[in-house]
Amino acid sequence: MSADFRFRRTWGPTPRYPRVRAWDRPRPGFTVIAGPCSIESPDQVRECAQAMAGIRDKLPSGTDFYMRGGVFRAGTYPPEQFGLNYGLLRFWKDIAIENGLKIIVEVLDVRELSLIEPLADALQVGARQAQGYALLTEVSRINKPVFLKNGPGMKLDEILGALEYLAQGICQPRLIIRGSSSFHDHVRWDLSISMVAAAKAITKIPVLADPSHGTGRRDLVWPVANAVVSAGADGLLVEMHPTPEQSLSDADQAVSQEIGRLIIEDAIYLTDWFKARRQEQASA
Repeated sequence: MSADFRFRRTWGPTPRYPRVRAWDRPRPGFTVIAGPCSIESPDQVRECAQAMAGIRDKLPSGTDFYMRGGVFRAGTYPPEQFGLNYGLLRFWKDIAIENGLKIIVEVLDVRELSLIEPLADALQVGARQAQGYALLTEVSRINKPVFLKNGPGMKLDEILGALEYLAQGICQPRLIIRGSSSFHDHVRWDLSISMVAAAKAITKIPVLADPSHGTGRRDLVWPVANAVVSAGADGLLVEMHPTPEQSLSDADQAVSQEIGRLIIEDAIYLTDWFKARRQEQASA
């Protein structure tokens, strides 16, 4: 093997994301994305929407709150039916309007974008699509918040490179750190606390964290949420369900709506405490 290759630590193009580094647009307040993994039925979405509205109404006025829920039939293994359940999305949107909620909808395919965009207040590009650069380019052209979740095998440079595709358009990019593949077997994915802090050291684009997918365990969601907020996370994604154990998908990581409310309240309290602490140190 040539010495040029033997001692090489990096491969491919030099990482570059100038728009991400230079980002300096107005930022929202603490961002909360909360709700079930899947929109399961009309009764479930109505109950969840009412609970989410109750949680939102008790938060500080500057909080940027979205209800989440999956309306795509997709997953690691092919389901019997694949694709967008448009009727359920339409119903969800109507219920959200009744409760004064904004909704965030995942986009799996460019071909579905024209159906989703009019109904969604924000778009999510999930872990499996995080390096789908054609999709990222298309959603970047929509003047709405777009939340990018890192793929489980992506390094920070690759994540910020994907974010650069969003930053080149007119959308309002956000990043969600949702955990990565690792050799650890105590969690489903491994949510890196240091990745949150490292990303925030590079960009002013809001960096959220997802302790639900990032652990896969409901007993770890709350402490890990506190940890990522302490590392500077600008928001949280928390999966919650009226009856967590009966959730049709990702039941192990879903928390009850009451526990979810407490997690969010703790996160905002910690955020305000650290902000006051930094201001105190700056004026000392």
